[in-house]
Amino acid sequence: MDHIEQYLAHFQTIDLDGLNAIKLMKRFDNKFIFHRDKLEPVLNYLQKGYQILKIDENCAFKYENLYYDTADHFFYLQHHNRKLNRYKLRCRKYIETNQCFFEIKFKNNKGKTIKNRLLLEDSNIRNELSEESKKFAREHVLINNGDIIDLVGPSLWISFNRITFGNLINKERLTFDVNLTYTDKQMNSKKINNLVIAEIKSENTSMNSPFFQYLKSIKIFPSRFSKYCMGIAMMEKDIKHNRFKKKLLKLNKLM
Repeated sequence: MDHIEQYLAHFQTIDLDGLNAIKLMKRFDNKFIFHRDKLEPVLNYLQKGYQILKIDENCAFKYENLYYDTADHFFYLQHHNRKLNRYKLRCRKYIETNQCFFEIKFKNNKGKTIKNRLLLEDSNIRNELSEESKKFAREHVLINNGDIIDLVGPSLWISFNRITFGNLINKERLTFDVNLTYTDKQMNSKKINNLVIAEIKSENTSMNSPFFQYLKSIKIFPSRFSKYCMGIAMMEKDIKHNRFKKKLLKLNKLM
């Protein structure tokens, strides 16, 4: 990260309070995956109109995540089987600010992402959901099987470094995730060094975003990519994953 962080020093900065003006808890998003050697020209383009999030002299932040699922991977299979209304459950810890949230992401049948989150006062990720987290989940996970929350447990650890940009005029956030690392329940780990996952998050569909158009011009195109689903497909040998085979091949090339 040292080389990238030196490059980021040229950006205008925005603090967390400023970025919170575009929280985008309900949003449309587009993801792009590409090799790390394309990151610097992409960042160079962003100097024209984007501010970088900076906290205590840091511009690249460590995220630790624990995803929860049932023993038969109910939430993973929702996504794999193209269910239009689907959920992801996770705890996310922001290492630099020592904040931790239990989060529920819902992707509806219009392609909109809705995120609800609960601040965890002790700032710790735990393998088992607390009663408070279970209550929160029951309020926001609306599926036929009302007992599903009692069946969830730790499924996959995911860590990465994130660089975040904001454009207050367009009400748009951009994130770049690097150093993606998966760790399963048996503590087997796999790191994908050369992958960049970029995401445009906006109130409306982001296809008219100048950055979206710039990426197309350099032949980086939108790609549906779930960190959780790809991790499960990579780390769980016997799980159904035929829908993700092309992306797995691409990831293997990057590794």
